[in-house]
Amino acid sequence: MVFNILILLLGLTYSQECQPYGIRLFLGHYFSYLRNTQDVIRIVFNTKQECKEQFILELQENLSSEKLMISSMTYYETQLLNMTKIYEKNLTTNFTYETYIHTFKIGFGNINIEDSTSYNYTIISKVNSNQYGPYKFDVPMSESEQKILVFGDMDSNWVQFQSKDTFDWLENEVKQDKRYDTILFTGDMAYDLESKNCQQGDNWLRNISTFTSRYPFMAAFGNHDWGNNTFFDFFRANFGTLYLKEYNTEHYLNDFFSFDVGMVHFIQFNPIKIVYKNDPYNITPLIVEQMRNDLILANQNRAKVPWIIVYTHYPIYCTVPKNDQCINNFKYLSAFEDLFVEFKVDLYLSGHVHTYQRNKPYYQNATANYEQIDDVISQYKYPVQIIEGAAGTDYGEQNQTYPDAPFIEIQNPDHGVGIITIKNSTHLHFQHVTVSNNKIIDSIWLDRSSYQSTSKSQGFEISMWIIFGLLILITGISIYFKIHQGKRVKKNILGDTLTMVVS
Repeated sequence: MVFNILILLLGLTYSQECQPYGIRLFLGHYFSYLRNTQDVIRIVFNTKQECKEQFILELQENLSSEKLMISSMTYYETQLLNMTKIYEKNLTTNFTYETYIHTFKIGFGNINIEDSTSYNYTIISKVNSNQYGPYKFDVPMSESEQKILVFGDMDSNWVQFQSKDTFDWLENEVKQDKRYDTILFTGDMAYDLESKNCQQGDNWLRNISTFTSRYPFMAAFGNHDWGNNTFFDFFRANFGTLYLKEYNTEHYLNDFFSFDVGMVHFIQFNPIKIVYKNDPYNITPLIVEQMRNDLILANQNRAKVPWIIVYTHYPIYCTVPKNDQCINNFKYLSAFEDLFVEFKVDLYLSGHVHTYQRNKPYYQNATANYEQIDDVISQYKYPVQIIEGAAGTDYGEQNQTYPDAPFIEIQNPDHGVGIITIKNSTHLHFQHVTVSNNKIIDSIWLDRSSYQSTSKSQGFEISMWIIFGLLILITGISIYFKIHQGKRVKKNILGDTLTMVVS
């Protein structure tokens, strides 16, 4: 009897240790320049034990009422994050934390986007037939407008509950089945991911699945994400998406990645080493090089993907008193700022400062040229900059308004999120919503039709110059041949005349 109870308890414990948590979606390398058709959507979750080969992922088309099952997947990748091992030689930090991270990669062998871009998915345990779900994802495609959520600086909702209103708002969006193509997270999770023996980060994973199980979560690195050894171990293992291996070194891992969603090219970069003046391995020039190469390709592809949005954790212009970065980031990040101007980046998103702030187009600490009529901004020579760092955090002072500055158009310290809607190739709509009352407190349009018409005009002018050049070349060749043909005729006539005289 006792033996049977022990077996039952052991089985129950194993079942709990193999219960998926922290379910989250990411965009795969189909959306990066690699265009990998077998890595479109990634479904990721954690377990406390390895639980090897235990799970099945069922995918169902979401259009028909019958929910026709189209694919069952049994293969997934498993990674152990052993924080105990990582810090075993660290003299100041000791961890006893392990978690297993499982990844299903959904490709075109599993779904057919010609039939549907909307799917339900369920995670099933082969051991006890427990089911987790159904959840839902949409494959972002370019046929219609794109809609993107953006927010950052958000705690794990378990100490002072500062982020509760944002969690509630996001949960309500999921319940109403609102469609967003992705979430751009501007950095700083949980405060901090590795706090309390990584339980803060573990709790963050469990809580965010409320919305990350529905919307792909593409996160930027924040300074509160980098861990006790400043290497982002917890972040990289749980949120490391779209690695580009050709740039990886011992001291550089995924500090830059880019991807396309419909009509937008997104770029994420992590300049933490330069803004904190701690770059002993000179990584920053590598990121600048990567940024330039990426922007060159993005501009060559602008006819197909017209918008470029850069997001990171660090603002270039802000006004926190006596804050070195708010004073000097325009100097620290000047190499990047030059690229944004050269390649006509449209929008620059950041967090770090716990507020909502929209800036005028600014460059080299001065107002850049732009036109604005009502809420429509056009002819901008530098991207509009927006700080989305007001998702709610129990770190630091709350609901603080910062000093005004010439570059600030509007700021609001209430908890909120941004919504980007790409209407078409020339018009982008941005709104900031305060989550406590679902009120839109700021709304602008970006109009890049002038760039498109300029591009077309320049293309037309280039074409005309090419045609004009060809006409001149053809005319020159024609004249050349006529002259030389005349000389040959004259020479023949002279030859005949001389012959006749001699004879």
